[in-house]
Amino acid sequence: MSRLKYSGSYIFRGALLGATQFWRVSRVFSMNDLREVTFRFYGDLKRFLPQGKRTGAFTYAVKGSPAVKDTIEALGVPHGEVDGLVINGRSVGFYEPVKGNDTIAVYPDSSKIRLRKIKRLKPKLPANPKFILDVHLGKLTRHLRLLGFDCLYQRSYKDQDIVETTLSQRRIVLTRDVGLLKNKLIKFGYFIRHTEPDKQIREVITKFSLSFKTKPFHRCLECNGLIRRISFLRVINHLPPKVSKYYKEFVTCRICGRVYWKGSHYKQLLKVVKRISV
Repeated sequence: MSRLKYSGSYIFRGALLGATQFWRVSRVFSMNDLREVTFRFYGDLKRFLPQGKRTGAFTYAVKGSPAVKDTIEALGVPHGEVDGLVINGRSVGFYEPVKGNDTIAVYPDSSKIRLRKIKRLKPKLPANPKFILDVHLGKLTRHLRLLGFDCLYQRSYKDQDIVETTLSQRRIVLTRDVGLLKNKLIKFGYFIRHTEPDKQIREVITKFSLSFKTKPFHRCLECNGLIRRISFLRVINHLPPKVSKYYKEFVTCRICGRVYWKGSHYKQLLKVVKRISV
């Protein structure tokens, strides 16, 4: 039979292998429904695109009039990485419909757009940013806490846990999962480019301008709680004999109660702080 181009609720198709079949469909698109638009992505956004689309402008076919957010994410770019959108010379928001023959420019930084009126799409970051990290970034979490930054992390986190937490606590999502950043509820999100922990921490410090906000040894490395001084007499019964003999200054986590002192591990952590600081 000829190609179906009907967009009703039911489609009847003739005998197939001696049987009559019915299909229920929401819509069947013909080739006439496809519309061609021209895209150009700037800066580091190109890394998210398929290999063949990373140099210059390219055309892309869309069905109907989808929101530009949905279209750029279909190409692989999470909306949280986008700060400016220009369609046909006009700065627009994420939910601007895409139409045939549109020319669309996508920017990671709206300050690069040379227009009078610009819609900045990334929300303004909190003065003292807090983070939540996905299950792939345990070492980065430890490094950030070592430098004094408020970071939530659990190996048991599911995507929905992260989404709900960032909404309720205005935390920045740090992740290596592009799919997570495409969730429309995530307003503050960043894809970690590097895979090595030392490079990751430098990347985060540079990205969020944190170099003058570090407070080493201010948080518990295990649970993220703030630490405070505690007297020797209050912890003496919980210390190994050699520790109570040679050390008299201690701090403890306000949440989990873990006790820290300036032993050999402290010297090793000092080296880590010097190595990872920008």
